[in-house]
Amino acid sequence: MCVHPTYVAKYLGGTRHSSSLIRTSALFHQVVFVLIVSVERAAAFIIDFKTPYASYQVPVDLASLIPGLTDLLAANHLKPQDISFKVTLTDKSDDKDILAAFASGVPEGQVLGAIVDLRTDIINTKTREVVGTANSFSKALTRMIPMPKNITGMSEQWGVFRYNETTKKFNFVPARAVKADDVWNASIHSYFNGVFIAAQNPVSFTDVKNHWGKPYIQLAAAKGLVEGVGGGLYDPNRSVTRAEFTAMLVRALGRDISTGDPAPYDDLKQGVWYFNEVVKAKELGLLDFVSGTQFKPDQPLTREEMASMLAAGISLEQLPITKEHMTLNEYKDMANVNAAFLEDVRLMVKLNIMTGTSEDTFSPKGETTRAQAATVFVRMLQILGMID
Repeated sequence: MCVHPTYVAKYLGGTRHSSSLIRTSALFHQVVFVLIVSVERAAAFIIDFKTPYASYQVPVDLASLIPGLTDLLAANHLKPQDISFKVTLTDKSDDKDILAAFASGVPEGQVLGAIVDLRTDIINTKTREVVGTANSFSKALTRMIPMPKNITGMSEQWGVFRYNETTKKFNFVPARAVKADDVWNASIHSYFNGVFIAAQNPVSFTDVKNHWGKPYIQLAAAKGLVEGVGGGLYDPNRSVTRAEFTAMLVRALGRDISTGDPAPYDDLKQGVWYFNEVVKAKELGLLDFVSGTQFKPDQPLTREEMASMLAAGISLEQLPITKEHMTLNEYKDMANVNAAFLEDVRLMVKLNIMTGTSEDTFSPKGETTRAQAATVFVRMLQILGMID
């Protein structure tokens, strides 16, 4: 049997800041790492760094997951065998600046567990100097934040947020509740390092009390997938533009935004709030529905265009799809679907990510609403296993 190797870190007391080993060093800041190995291929190795307040699962082949590492090595005249990695897990629960930013950015939020800063430094093994920091990865890595032992179950309206130190804002992070050793954990699946906060976040809006989308809107808002429009309102029936949905989808998939890249469309201007998200979406293949050189960012997104974008997101995450054919006969307006989007619509109906606007109407040319956007994001991420 192939067993993942694990560095089991046992907390010995003292400081609340702990760093991992560099290569196979055993003791750093009162944390002991024990390596248990029984494997067939090194590429499958997982190192599990554990402290009382967090754990971090790092693949042994970490170097292959760091974008730009080759250029960094060349700039420092180093070869792959010349570097090591220093993984640091820090409890930031007493950081006043982060707590103040959280209180402002997530006003309904109540912190669950520790506030944890996860960092990976790239080290010149010979000089012990830090030559770079791995802030993002080409593959999502798993982190765990244990909940207090008195928590016997996770409420529905909770989420994990990553603190953006540049913007001072908190962004959605894919996470699920996992129980291990009789303790609930926030299991975080993210492409980034940084400061992570698990929080109960009961959000409600006065204009969705009797709306069909209420449970999805509230859940999406609690997790940071969507925001209100101010004044305690969500405006569920307002149309969503192409730019708005694109930005939300890139964030929902937990992907990094692109910076410094050229505009892929003639009408996409540097400096607009959605520029980097659209560039990233184009790079990820989420915008195949756009024809020509115009993105038309302020144009309302149609439901068939939304189906195209969501199907591309599902493909990006490589969700296994069964081969059973789904008929769309119950919808009387399928003849109105653009042929290029028909299979995307079929997939969305098959996965129950999208349904009709009535029992026999799909409304492919209809405009996507804010309520529909919240609903499809929750359903898509649940199907992908990224949120509860």
